[in-house]
Amino acid sequence: MTVDYDGVIIGGTVQGREAAALAAREGARVALVEAPGAVNRSLRRQLGRSVLAQAHDRSGWASLNAQIKALEAVAYPQLSLDCLAASGVDVVLEPGQFSPRPHLAVTTLSRRLRSRRYLLAPGTEVTIPDIPGLAETPYLTLDTLLALETQPESVIILGRSGAAIALAQALARLGTPTALVSRGATLLPTEDADISAFIAALLEAAGVMLRLGSPIELLRHPGKAELLLTNGDRLTGQHLIVATATYPALGQLNLGSIGIQPSQVHGIATVLSVDDRLRTNHSQVFACGPALGGYWAESTDHSDVAIALRNALYLPWRQFSCFNRPALLHTTPEFARIGLTATQAQRWYGSEATVLQVPFGQVLKAHYGDDITGFCRWMVRADGQILGAQICGPGASELMATVALALHQGIPLQRLERLPTLSPSLAAILPLMVETWQRQRWQTGTWRRDWAENWFNWRRSRRRQG
Repeated sequence: MTVDYDGVIIGGTVQGREAAALAAREGARVALVEAPGAVNRSLRRQLGRSVLAQAHDRSGWASLNAQIKALEAVAYPQLSLDCLAASGVDVVLEPGQFSPRPHLAVTTLSRRLRSRRYLLAPGTEVTIPDIPGLAETPYLTLDTLLALETQPESVIILGRSGAAIALAQALARLGTPTALVSRGATLLPTEDADISAFIAALLEAAGVMLRLGSPIELLRHPGKAELLLTNGDRLTGQHLIVATATYPALGQLNLGSIGIQPSQVHGIATVLSVDDRLRTNHSQVFACGPALGGYWAESTDHSDVAIALRNALYLPWRQFSCFNRPALLHTTPEFARIGLTATQAQRWYGSEATVLQVPFGQVLKAHYGDDITGFCRWMVRADGQILGAQICGPGASELMATVALALHQGIPLQRLERLPTLSPSLAAILPLMVETWQRQRWQTGTWRRDWAENWFNWRRSRRRQG
C-alpha cells in the first residue's frame, strides 16, 4: 500500500517525535517511522547519564534502575505514541528504509510511504574500535551497564567521549576502581588545553586511573578483562566498558541507493553531512538530532528540530549554526559550553577578543552550598558581544541557558544584567563577569584609561589656574 504525506520522519529519537508533534500541530499530514524500542533505548541512555552523575551512595546501585524507570515514565508524556497518534501522526512501528524506484519513498515491512520531503532523526550507536582481542572479549556499553543488578567491582573504560568521561567519574565516586584508557593524548581535544587538564584533574580527584595516549596491544578475558598496553602496562577489571565516540545508526536505511554517504573518519561513519539548511546532498532529505554530530557532549537544545522540519515542509530558507548550541557534560560539577573556545576566539578575532574568567570561589552563594569548585569563562568582543562560554560548576547548564539566549539574540554583556528573568546563579556571577570585563577595558595603557587620565589632568590644571 502506497500513501502520500506532506512529510515522512524516520525517527528513533526524542527529536524525531518532537518533529512529528510539531508537524501535526501545524496541520501537516505526517508519518513517523521508528523501530520498536529505539526511542526507549535513546531516552534510557540520556536519563542514565544524568542519574549516574548525581548518584553518591554505593549501596544505592540497586535503586538506580528503578529511578531511571520512574523518570522514563514521566519524561516527555506529550511525545508518547498514543499522544502522537491522537494528534494526527501516522505512527509506523516498523524499521524503514529508502526505496528510490519507481519514485522515492520509505518502505517498511507493510507500507510504502511517499512524501515531497523526508526528515532523518535516527539514534546513535557506539563505535567498536579495532583492537586485537576485543571481538573475543565480553564488554559492556552504557545500555548493558545499567542493566546490571549489582555495582561492578572494578571496570576498565575504553574511550574519551563525553559519555566515557562522565561514566568514569560517576563509577569512581561510587567506589568502583575505574581506569579510563584512550589512544588520544588529551581529554576533550577540541577544547582549550587548560580545560582538558581541568577535566582530567576532576577525574583523578574522583579516583579515576587515567591512561591517555596509550595504544592497546591486546585484550583478553581470563575470567576478568585484561588489557595489555604497548608500554608494557597491564590493567585488569571485572568489566570492560566500551564508551568510544558514537556514530549515527544509518546502516538499515539504504541511504547509498539515493546517493547519501555519511562523513567518515578512519573508515567509520561519524555524522551526516548537511548544509546550513540541514539538508543532505539529496534535495528531498533533511536531518536533525544526534546524527548531526558536533560537540563531544550531549546537546541541551533541540533547535535543529524545528529548523529542519520547517525547511522540509515549507521553503528551505531557515539557517542553522552549530556554534550557538549549548552542550552539557554530565560530570560533577557539570561542564557546559557554547560557541567559540578561548583559543578559537583569539585566533579569529585577535586583540578584539577578551577572555573573562571568574572562579566559583568568588561567588558567595557557592560558599553557602560548600561547592566552590569550578569556573565561569566567557569570550567577549570589545563591544560586549559574547562569542562563547565554558562553565564548569554547580548550575552550569542553568547559566548556559542564559548565555545561549544572549548569543541567539545578540545581547551584549553590558545589557545582559538588565534582563528581568536572570537565574539566581547568573545573578550572582554576572556582576563579577561585567566587573572583570570593565577592568580589562580600563586597565593602564588602553585608550579609555589614557583618555580619562588626560581628562582628569586637564580638569585639575583648570582648577589650579582658577
